[in-house]
Amino acid sequence: MDSIVGSLRLGWEALLLKDEAYERMRDAADPVVKGLILIVIVGLAVGLLAFVGDVMEWATTPNLAEIKDTVFAYLTQMPWWQEAARNTEFAQIFQGWYDFGWDIASALGTLSIGEAAAGIILIPLGLIFRWLLYGLVAYLFARWLGGTANLSETLGVLALAVAPQALNMLTVFPYVELGGLVAAWGLLCAYLGLKTAHNLSWYRALWATLLPFILAFVLLALVACLGSVILAVLVRGG
Repeated sequence: MDSIVGSLRLGWEALLLKDEAYERMRDAADPVVKGLILIVIVGLAVGLLAFVGDVMEWATTPNLAEIKDTVFAYLTQMPWWQEAARNTEFAQIFQGWYDFGWDIASALGTLSIGEAAAGIILIPLGLIFRWLLYGLVAYLFARWLGGTANLSETLGVLALAVAPQALNMLTVFPYVELGGLVAAWGLLCAYLGLKTAHNLSWYRALWATLLPFILAFVLLALVACLGSVILAVLVRGG
């Protein structure tokens, strides 16, 4: 229990960008365990409240089928429709495209309660995966830039970068989105964590923070280019 409370306290202080939180996490006897506890708690809380918010959004969303029928009823009462509908073929084509458009809107806009419930588990798992992957790459870059922390200390302080994810609990209110703010805040927390743990200058810490994202972008670009080349070869071969 003390470990859970301590992890939450560190997360709160990290959210407020206090250097002491990162120093205490770095110097803790089990920074990885403390970090994992924080990530799991925040992930579960965000996932649960996001589920509640999705259910509330689903409950307040108008029935698309009723909207579709209402709009079509108004369309058929307009003078242009009365004139155009004399052409039976046009009316059938229009009806087909109208139904197709609403089917797409329904597929994109319909909330799946099952998918929302799965988020209770998938959100913390996703946070853990991103933490471990980013932590390992950031550790390698930080060491390359002259950092002094070990991998456990690095993962510990970077776990505190999940603290801004707690703001996503506001998604319990329907239609609330905070993605950009949470991402920027989390990046700032990661920067402070790497700077504090590895005793890096501000510009080296900044590079250690950003280089994993730059590497990911380069790799994705290379994969996209390789995929384009392979597709071009297949098309020519065909």
